[in-house]
Order: sequence, then structure tokens, then C-alpha cells
Amino acid sequence: MSGTTHLTGVVERAANGPVLRTDGGGSWELDNTRQVRRFIGSRVEVVGERSGFNGFACNQIWPAGQPRPTAFKLRLEFLLAAAFAAYGLYATVGGVVSALG
Repeated sequence: MSGTTHLTGVVERAANGPVLRTDGGGSWELDNTRQVRRFIGSRVEVVGERSGFNGFACNQIWPAGQPRPTAFKLRLEFLLAAAFAAYGLYATVGGVVSALG
């Protein structure tokens, strides 16, 4: 399944890792990351994607009732493009300097 889902509930500790108990009575197994573990016992809002039957891959998690934090993701594609552009500029300037000198 794909598509972004927004859930609200309480993060609890379970045998297989953190679980989100939603207001509607659902239960979702969350990623066992430091970001999720720090919210155990707290009421949160989560944005992410379903994975499998009851798995949920968190893209973002924050305390319920607070504004959604802005997500900062370093895009690898942009970083690689910038590196190639910088290398091209460096090679061009180096070639011109060696041709003149």
C-alpha cells in the first residue's frame, strides 16, 4: 500500500517495539527509531505510510495538538548535482589556469 496517512494516538511499548494506539481503537506497529522511542507514553500525531498489515513507516512524529514541524530532508539528488557542478567548475578553471601558465 502506498500514500501518506496522518494518524493520532498514544505511543506504547510492546514486545515487538513501539505501537501507536489510535483514537479509533486501531493499533499500528511503528518503526523502532530513536525519534519514535522518545515519544513512548505520549499522545502524538504521525505522518507516514502503511507497510504490511499493521506496520507504519513514520516520516514525521510530533506531540498531538502542536503545529506540525517543518520537515528538513537533505535531498541526495540535489547534493550530487551540486557536487558535479562544483567539480565541473573546478576542472574548467584548473584547465584555463594550466593553459595560460
